[in-house]
Amino acid sequence: MHRHGGKQAFWIGGDVQWLPCGAEFIVADVIRWREPVWKPQPRNSKKKPVMLGHRTVIGQIARIDRGGWVHVQVAACTVEPSPRCLRPLYPLQVGEDIKRQRGKIGQGKVDRLPWSDESARAAIVGSRFAKV
Repeated sequence: MHRHGGKQAFWIGGDVQWLPCGAEFIVADVIRWREPVWKPQPRNSKKKPVMLGHRTVIGQIARIDRGGWVHVQVAACTVEPSPRCLRPLYPLQVGEDIKRQRGKIGQGKVDRLPWSDESARAAIVGSRFAKV
């Protein structure tokens, strides 16, 4: 992890190129996306939700459910609080398993690490047995 101008940048194995993938990722991909952090409030609240900041998550896809839920194991996480946020925001724990909807992850400008053998990944994506 290096610091650049007050922000934290994670380096995995040196200078790594991330490939944009949107919501088109498969099991075993390592992905990076950015998601908002919202202030918790009761479900029956009529107040407008307050965004406390953003969270950048790097993780590996463990599995994808039939219902569209993606199970991700967190490899790294950084938090960027908004200027008006008064409470501390905590990053997700490394190794923690989280569950997100595929569409919600796809909204956060998703990038993936390239495989060492992209032809193997292409064969998996092209297979009729792959659950994408």
